[in-house]
Amino acid sequence: MGRFWWALAIALLGAMPQNISASSTVGGGNSLVVDEASPSLAAPASRWNSSLYVEPKTLRPNNKTLRMRIEAEKRKPEIAEPIVLRLKTSELRPLLAQLASDSTFRKINQSETASFQLMKSLETRIERKQPDQKADETVPTTVALLPLAQNDLDWLDLDKLSQALAYPSIEPFIPVEEVRALKSGDPTTVQRWSAHFSHRFEEIRNIAENWLKAQPHALQMPFQTLLPTHMRKLLGRYSPFRGRNCFATALQFADPAIIQLKNINMVKEPGHSLALINHDEFSHALWLGYDELSPQQQAQGLEFGDLVAIIDGKDSVSYTSFKHAVIHIAEDVYLHKPSKSASSPIEFVRWQELVQTWKPLVAQFDVRFFRRRPSGQLEEQTPRLAVEKIKWNR
Repeated sequence: MGRFWWALAIALLGAMPQNISASSTVGGGNSLVVDEASPSLAAPASRWNSSLYVEPKTLRPNNKTLRMRIEAEKRKPEIAEPIVLRLKTSELRPLLAQLASDSTFRKINQSETASFQLMKSLETRIERKQPDQKADETVPTTVALLPLAQNDLDWLDLDKLSQALAYPSIEPFIPVEEVRALKSGDPTTVQRWSAHFSHRFEEIRNIAENWLKAQPHALQMPFQTLLPTHMRKLLGRYSPFRGRNCFATALQFADPAIIQLKNINMVKEPGHSLALINHDEFSHALWLGYDELSPQQQAQGLEFGDLVAIIDGKDSVSYTSFKHAVIHIAEDVYLHKPSKSASSPIEFVRWQELVQTWKPLVAQFDVRFFRRRPSGQLEEQTPRLAVEKIKWNR
């Protein structure tokens, strides 16, 4: 019996749409055809007009996060999101036997008797699902969901599970020649960095020059070096619990404390951590601390940290039109949290991948652009005013 003949697919429940290939193709299969000539689908203009290196990267949850997720049902059941193995096979019992005895996810070898007992234990937890209606109905298929429980920690190898749950992503780099030109005072480079980083320019120039001093022989600088400290710490991290979503991530880029404001995060969503920001709270935060860019400002290009909201143009006058939010980094690279699920980390993403993921999910794909007001901290309005504003938005 081959180790992978049973084609075990690992998935995490509760995730928003998963990322798909960022390269568009014309015709054939289920590939999405993206018309890049459409103004709303082409990558927005950026003030960073120099090329970046963008390399593929794999993000993996660490063992501590995996353990906390598996234990979450007992520790914090109100916001738990268990890890679930999705099994798709016409022979479910042989698959369970393989899972119980094979070394794919095991950290220890055990006797046949113990493996059989484990298989029977796993079988009692199986939740059967109807076959995929899009699949060939002439082929019998069983889809089953197997949530991992705390007692699975006795036999699960978390390193192997982490590899199976790896999340494909990207990492952008700045050519080191750019940093050297900045340090030497090259007028074109200084102008580009100053325009793109705006009021953050002096701070970021110091960070870049200090990095170059410490890495004099490097060929390229990771763009994450220039992120605000609190976002750099969150980048690539998996949350143990369901909750933090794209709206919270986008708002926190400029202000790490924003989702703690009492008149921003006013509703505790059942089954989610306090890091969740819902549609009306997001709309209200934009009203308090952001300005929407005019067409003229958009034509000048996005700055580092500008917030881009993907909306459903069919519902553009309502706060519910907001479907996703990302932060502009440079060129066509953005920072976002793909979902409110614990299965997705905060990551960099290219514009084309955002389009391919979200265009099928809205009636009319469109975008709105926002820039944080220079005043800095959001004004703490009274809760009564906040509630009235949210009612007005509705």
